[in-house]
Amino acid sequence: MTTTRAGRPRLKADDLVEVRLARTLAAIAALDPSRHGHTGPDTPQITAAYAQRNALIWTALALAHEAGVPAGVGHDPTDPRPIVVYLELPTGQVSWHLPAHPAGWDGHSTGEKYRRVAAFAVAIGAQA
Repeated sequence: MTTTRAGRPRLKADDLVEVRLARTLAAIAALDPSRHGHTGPDTPQITAAYAQRNALIWTALALAHEAGVPAGVGHDPTDPRPIVVYLELPTGQVSWHLPAHPAGWDGHSTGEKYRRVAAFAVAIGAQA
């Protein structure tokens, strides 16, 4: 297995999805400050580690769906990080709390949503 300059596992596009999921979960475990006993306060390094962890959790959710692993998102109103991502691995359930999106819904319709998506693609030169 190759690694990035930071020593994390490098994911390959041609790996089996289950292997990519396992590597992503290992990367989450390797950098998750809460696994290493962090309870606060957050430093810039801790904040960056959580941001990276959170991005990997969303990636793991997508890979779980692709691999046929039951997974989804729940809500825990008692936690300051109320979004919960669940994966039902063959070895048992795993879950992570994530922060909610800082802004609420702006009232856009489905049509407006896809106009915005198209405008974004045009703005970055990636229109279909």
